[in-house]
Amino acid sequence: MKELDAADVLRFNIDKPEDFAWDFHRDGFRIADKASGREISEKSLSSFYLRKPMYFDLIDIPQHGCVENWRREETDELFNDFFRECQSRGLVALVRSQNNKYGKLRQLLVAERHFRVAPWHFFHGELPDELTRGRWVVKSMTSTMIGKGKMFLVKEVDPRSLDLAWPWFVQERIEGEEEVTVVYVDGKTFAANAPRDSFGGEDSRKSLMEKPAPWPRCELSPEDERAIKGFMDETGYRFGRFDFIRKDGELWFLELNPNGQWAWLDQDNEHGLVSMVVDAIKSEDRAHRERPSRQGPPPSSRGASR
Repeated sequence: MKELDAADVLRFNIDKPEDFAWDFHRDGFRIADKASGREISEKSLSSFYLRKPMYFDLIDIPQHGCVENWRREETDELFNDFFRECQSRGLVALVRSQNNKYGKLRQLLVAERHFRVAPWHFFHGELPDELTRGRWVVKSMTSTMIGKGKMFLVKEVDPRSLDLAWPWFVQERIEGEEEVTVVYVDGKTFAANAPRDSFGGEDSRKSLMEKPAPWPRCELSPEDERAIKGFMDETGYRFGRFDFIRKDGELWFLELNPNGQWAWLDQDNEHGLVSMVVDAIKSEDRAHRERPSRQGPPPSSRGASR
């Protein structure tokens, strides 16, 4: 926010709904910050940047239900759907693909053409024969919380011990030296790394949640840069954060987070990561404002035949 012109920006915090009022209706919308009195509507919106919505105060979901969980899901779905509507009008900044959504399965298939990729399986009902040999880690397709303080983290398992009544995503364990994460913004990259033994060689998110700390910057080779750009060009994304493992000098692909968290890598903007993201948002916003055929709010349906 320090890098943006605050007079032109309304920031909505999904985890602080008590600070805001909003109304979405057939003729448009209005979102207001009750403390500052600042508001935005369909007439003033030029760009919408959806930074990954997250709740850090985790809640439990008991058997009889949880009203707070309902409120969160309702709010989350509203703003995700509003994001999709803004995308349809060409008003979204950064977070989108020109070639439709790429989930983890599609990412892995594309990544084979650009990076080293360890063998993987999404399976249910029967154990693939390959999983009876070697070392494997189990992962999750989504970031869905299991309960209060419970998240499905990457963990080494013996696939033969998994209950085949459940769906599983496993990948062969990569014995690499370090984890590398790369933020990609409009052709520019920001890379950082951490030794794998600094978090026990398992899920790096656990150490980040328990003891947050920025990772030191690292360099990418020209080959790495070309592979990353090739992947982004093929998938149509112009923004995202990659996760890799470096083994014997080569990057092994884990995933692309199309709207992954990135500010923890350079919280004080000492290395220019925040500026890199903000400059891309400003550039796209200028293009939105200057576009002569910019679409306005949806036409009123009053009087239309039904």
